[in-house]
Amino acid sequence: MRARNGRGRRHRRGLPADARHHVVLPRKRRPSRSTSPADPSVPAGTREPPARPSAPGPAGGPIHPRPPCGRRAWCDCAISTQRVTSIDVARRAGVSQSTVSLVLSGKASGRVAAATADLVRAAADELGYQPNAAARTLKSGASRTIGLVVPDITNPVFGHVLRGAQSAATAAGYTVVLVDADGDGTGGEASVRALRQTFVDGLLVFAIAPPEAALAPGGPPVVLMDMPDGDLPTVTLDLKGGVHAAMEHLLGLGHERIAHLRADIAEPTFAARAAAWARALHGAGLDAGEDLVARCAFTHTAARAAGNTLLARDPRPTAVLCDDDLLAAGLLLAARDRGLTVPGDLSVVGFDDMPLAELLTPPLTTVRFDAQALGGRAVDVVLAHIRGDEDAPRRAWIETSLVVRESTGPLPRP
Repeated sequence: MRARNGRGRRHRRGLPADARHHVVLPRKRRPSRSTSPADPSVPAGTREPPARPSAPGPAGGPIHPRPPCGRRAWCDCAISTQRVTSIDVARRAGVSQSTVSLVLSGKASGRVAAATADLVRAAADELGYQPNAAARTLKSGASRTIGLVVPDITNPVFGHVLRGAQSAATAAGYTVVLVDADGDGTGGEASVRALRQTFVDGLLVFAIAPPEAALAPGGPPVVLMDMPDGDLPTVTLDLKGGVHAAMEHLLGLGHERIAHLRADIAEPTFAARAAAWARALHGAGLDAGEDLVARCAFTHTAARAAGNTLLARDPRPTAVLCDDDLLAAGLLLAARDRGLTVPGDLSVVGFDDMPLAELLTPPLTTVRFDAQALGGRAVDVVLAHIRGDEDAPRRAWIETSLVVRESTGPLPRP
């Protein structure tokens, strides 16, 4: 019978002139047994499914490659070449996937036998199983991740803060993500916005030039560090006590012209140090005029330049309190530039007690605080706010103390 189109007319367009009938060929039957050489790992007489080519992935490779042995996708060979999932752990342990979930999420107590739980953990360790963080976040709504925003990661103090924060976070089952506000070209704004929009449960932010995005409302709990006052929860240093101890030390050595080398940053932490310096001089009946103040950027090279200006004044200061050990290091270079000896002609006190303080010449007298304790305490506070504890602290303090080394001495004789 000739083919007709939908309108009843003969449909010949596109057919050869001698084509009059459709020819139906018999379908080829797929062989029931593999024609490849026998696999020694497959028992004799067992049917082995033929290997099927996988769909190509974005780079031309298979999306889900079959294991090298060509057998089932959950054999040991496949597990060693693909991401291990909770299903693999369940099969290895001989339990259900829900049992694996209970055990590895810490919810097995009273619901899964201890022997079974041990079996699941052993299987997970053997396979090298790691939970899928993205899936866990979607399911629970919590990432168990805390963001730490520091102003400049090249400053050694912030490395110690990070170590303390990581230690406390790990103990609580959390991870810390670091943002260097001075390193992304936007003052940390872009990095912090990305953290807030994605997956952090809380933020720890140093109050030295904090990114505005970190303080915007509507995000996760925020804890400020080294912030004397503020509306947000804070973990701060005992700045008044530290500066008071340093000034009492210098006044006790007979110094009266005690200058202040300040970080030229308009932040409350440095304003508090300046206020404590002036209060100590006024309390001793001494002047705290601008002729005793020099300001500089937060680098030792800027401090060296500012120190040369300060030490050129007449009358010259006999002692200087610095806002940071880096600034004190620059001041020591300025004293050497001007032929002054420390502490014979000039006494110098720093702040922070960085590791370099003991390596300077002479070793630096400085105000010490435990930077690791600051990071750890900040994590404790933000976790309390993440949990919604009724007694979550709004303010916590880190003690300071004076470490006397060789950069301070008695007032020079005329």
